Amino acid sequence: MNSLSQKEISGQLFYLSKESVKTLVLNSKCGLIIPPVRTSKKSSINDISTLNNFSPLLCLYRKASPMFIHNKTSHGFDESTFKKEISPTTNALMTLCLLELSKYYSHFTEGNRNINSLENAYKYLAKEQLQFYSEHLRNAEGLFVPKKNISDGNSKGYELVDKDNKFKFSDQAFMMDAYLLYSIYNPSDDACEDYKIFSYEILQVFKEYKDSLYDLSFTESIEIFLALNVFYKYSNSLIARELILDLGDYLVNKFQEKDYYIDSLDDCALFAICLMEAYKHTDIISFKETAKEINEKLLSLYDNDKNIFLKISDKKDIKYSCTEINFYLISLILYSEETDKTNDLKPIVSGIFKRFYVNGGLLSSWPEAPTLDEVERYKRLSLRVDDMMDESYFRMSVLPTPKSTGLAPIFVKNLEYSKKKDNLSKGRVTFDSNKNMTNFFLIIYLFRNSVEDTMELNLPLEEQEGLNNSLRNSSSSGSKNANLDNNEPSDIESEISEIKSNDSVIDTTSELENISNNSEPQITLNGLSENKASSSEHPNLSKNKKSKKR
Repeated sequence: MNSLSQKEISGQLFYLSKESVKTLVLNSKCGLIIPPVRTSKKSSINDISTLNNFSPLLCLYRKASPMFIHNKTSHGFDESTFKKEISPTTNALMTLCLLELSKYYSHFTEGNRNINSLENAYKYLAKEQLQFYSEHLRNAEGLFVPKKNISDGNSKGYELVDKDNKFKFSDQAFMMDAYLLYSIYNPSDDACEDYKIFSYEILQVFKEYKDSLYDLSFTESIEIFLALNVFYKYSNSLIARELILDLGDYLVNKFQEKDYYIDSLDDCALFAICLMEAYKHTDIISFKETAKEINEKLLSLYDNDKNIFLKISDKKDIKYSCTEINFYLISLILYSEETDKTNDLKPIVSGIFKRFYVNGGLLSSWPEAPTLDEVERYKRLSLRVDDMMDESYFRMSVLPTPKSTGLAPIFVKNLEYSKKKDNLSKGRVTFDSNKNMTNFFLIIYLFRNSVEDTMELNLPLEEQEGLNNSLRNSSSSGSKNANLDNNEPSDIESEISEIKSNDSVIDTTSELENISNNSEPQITLNGLSENKASSSEHPNLSKNKKSKKR
C-alpha cells in the first residue's frame, strides 16, 4: 500500500465514525429505545418518519457484544451480553456526535441539492436524548451520575437506579457541551433558550468550584480541559476561556511532575490535542510549546522499520488501548497541520494507520464505501464523474465489512504487540461504549471541517470551476475560533440578566448564593419533566472551597 495522504486518512476516519455512530444509534438496540409512538407523532417533520424504520436509542449501555443477531423477534446486538450501565459522559458524547453530524448533513439540503439526509432526524434524536438525560440521569441534587437499568429486558420497560453515590465533574462538563450545542444548531426550537441557560449554569458551577478541579486525577482533569475547549469553540464564552487558561496552566505544571509517558500515553496524547486547541483559543505560548514537546516525544517512540510506536516498557508484549492508538494518531495529524510538517510526517502517519487500522485488527469491521450512485461519493454531492472521489477516501478495500463479519464497525478494546514475533493480536471482540464514543466524537469534532472542505460542501453546485481557493480556505479556517452559527454572548452576566428578566425560569442568582453557602449545586432545567432520580445520599460537592497555589 502506498502512503496515504492525511486527507485520505482523516476522511476514512470521519466516514468510519459517521457510519459507526449511525449503526450504533439506529440499529444496535444497545440501550433504551425511543418507542415508535414518539417518532410517529413527529412524522410530519421532514425526515423524522424515517426513524420508524429503525430502533433509535435514548441512551447507550456500557458494554455489549458487537455481533448482530437476526431472528423473527430481534435485529440488533444480543441483549444477553448487555452491561446495562449508563454513563453520562458516554451518552453526552453520543449526542454531540449526532449534533455534529446533523451539521454535516445540513449541506445535503443547501442550494439546489435538496437531498434527503439525516439532519432533522439526528436533531430530533438529540433533543429526545437530552430530555431523557435531564429526567433520568440526575440524582436528587440535580447532578448527572451513572445509572443502571435493573429491569429484565428492554421490552419490559426500564427501572433506573444510581450505580453509586459518586459524581464526576467530567460528566457535568460533557453534558454542558451537549445542551449548548443543541441550542446553537437549533435556534428556532422552543427548548433552545432553556438548554442554553442550563449549559451556562453548569459552566458557572465550574467557575464557582474551580479550586476543586485541582484535586482530580490527571485523566479527569484533561477530560474537563477538552470539554471546556469544546464549549469555548461553540460559544466564545469569556468564562470558559478563563477556565481554560487557569486549568491549562495548572495541567502544564502538573505534567512536569512525573513521567506520564510510561503508563499514561493516552493521557499524554489527549493532553497534546487539548493544548493545540487551547492555543487556538487563547494564544498562550506555553500551551503551544508543551504540545510541541509532547508530540516530539510521541514521534521519538516511533519505529520506522516496524511502522509502530513502542511504549516505554520492559515487557515482552505491549498492550495498546484503542484510545491510545487513536489519540496518538490524531495528535500527530493535528501537529503536522499546525507546524506545516504534513509532508515530513506523512510516512509516519500513513505507517501507523496501515499497521494498526488496516493490518492490525483495531476495527472489528469497516463500513462499505458509498456506491457510485450515491451522492456522498462525489464532491459537492454533484453525481458528476469529474467530482467522483476515490474509494481510498472512505476505506481500504482489504478491510472486512459489517456484512462479511456480522460485526458492527467498532474499535476493539485492546491490541497486544509481540516484540519477538513483531505482530499485533486482539482478544475477544467486545463493544466498549465509552472508548468508542470518545474516539468517534474526537474524530468527528476535529475532522468535520476539513472533510467538508475536501468534499467542497461549502460550495453551491452551480459554483464555477476555478473559484479562488484562498477564499474558500479563508472561510473554513475562520471557523476555528469563530462562534459557530451563533450569536451567543461571550459574557455570562448577560445570560444571567436574561434569566432574571424571565419569571418563568429559575433565578440563577439564588442558585449561586446557595452554592456559595456550601449547599449542593441544584442544577435544574426549566421546561423539562420533573426529576425522577433517586434520593440516594450524595457527597457534598462544595466541601471546603480551598485555594491552591500553583
